[in-house]
Amino acid sequence: MGAPRGWVFWFLLLLAAACSGVLLALYSWALEQSPRPRPGPRVRHVLSPQAFLQTKAWKSGPRKNRPCQHPLSLAIQHHQRFRGLFNLSIPVLLWGGLFTPELWDHLSRHGGPYSWQGLSRQAIASSLSLLNSSESARLLPAPGTRPAGCLRCAVVGNGGILNGSGQGVHIDAHDFVFRLNGAVIKGFEHDVGTKTSFYGFTVNTMKNSLISYQHLGFTSVPQGQDLRYIFIPAGVREYLMLRSAILGVPVPEGPDKGDSLGPTASGASAPSPCPPKCNTTAPGAPSTSIVGPRPHTYFGPEASARKFKLLHPAFISYLTQRFLKSKLINTNFGNIYMPSTGALLLLTALHTCDQVSAYGFITSNYQNYSDHYFEREKKPLIFYGNHDLPLEAALWRDLHEAGILWLYQR
Repeated sequence: MGAPRGWVFWFLLLLAAACSGVLLALYSWALEQSPRPRPGPRVRHVLSPQAFLQTKAWKSGPRKNRPCQHPLSLAIQHHQRFRGLFNLSIPVLLWGGLFTPELWDHLSRHGGPYSWQGLSRQAIASSLSLLNSSESARLLPAPGTRPAGCLRCAVVGNGGILNGSGQGVHIDAHDFVFRLNGAVIKGFEHDVGTKTSFYGFTVNTMKNSLISYQHLGFTSVPQGQDLRYIFIPAGVREYLMLRSAILGVPVPEGPDKGDSLGPTASGASAPSPCPPKCNTTAPGAPSTSIVGPRPHTYFGPEASARKFKLLHPAFISYLTQRFLKSKLINTNFGNIYMPSTGALLLLTALHTCDQVSAYGFITSNYQNYSDHYFEREKKPLIFYGNHDLPLEAALWRDLHEAGILWLYQR
């Protein structure tokens, strides 16, 4: 009796399997014959920092084997809005080879920040004549002298969100690190890292930072043999300071004449280009008189032309018109409105690097953090009339969601 029953069992099992195969084939055929739904809008998944930056891959294998898994140029092509805004071929830097009569006529006719209206042509021409090599025309080192493969850049703002973040190791893992203004590092290495490839500023923001944040640890701008300085030309001060820094001589004229920092010899304060309701110094900063030495002391003894980069005024205008065209332009603050230093550096990195991460920039929950990460007591972020920080915050959010940059958030 046992043998027939076993035969029947195996027969039924084979029959069930055959029927399942037939049903599966019919189901697949029905799916192929049915109309397919139209594809909906493309949704880009926001990546974690480890996935976006391929951190584990960085730590293993030779540098040449680090391809870009998420290049920003590809993300731009896939996004309808930003595809129409970005022009990755526009010149980012101004150097002597671009100084022509046509450029002078164009920039000297337009007013507002970063233009040449009312400025001395001789002062600009003499400064640009010192930026006369191909190295002055590019921000990143030439191929062969820089890491191969995907170039990953971190732009580190000074926002309070970085205090206690523990992001230092991730920041330093990038190929190039941009810092700006009051970039305090000592004592905050765990949160902001130690690596600095580029330091960006206007003369006004640099000097104000040295005054306002001296008691918080910012006693000198970052220095280093391989470090490069990015001048943001808000006026003639940048051209004069740049020329004096390269030549190793005091600033010959203007509010920085003799490169005095703080009260002048007569006791009167040096004039500031920043009008009322404009971010000049931090609230509560001590009124310590600081006398600045020659420019090479700011930027180190090897302050040759190769260490300095100058943002192109036309590039800044392009960024303002396409990415940060604020409603403030049509108000009483229209003549002083300008993107923040951090915004200009972050957008500069987005036009030169393959991947960009932003740390210490304004996010939707900025009220939870102090204005700056290095402050000992929490201070609220102040919205000054010469910047449109809500507009900048919206831009960083949208670029993050589009996968064009990675924005550190908590």
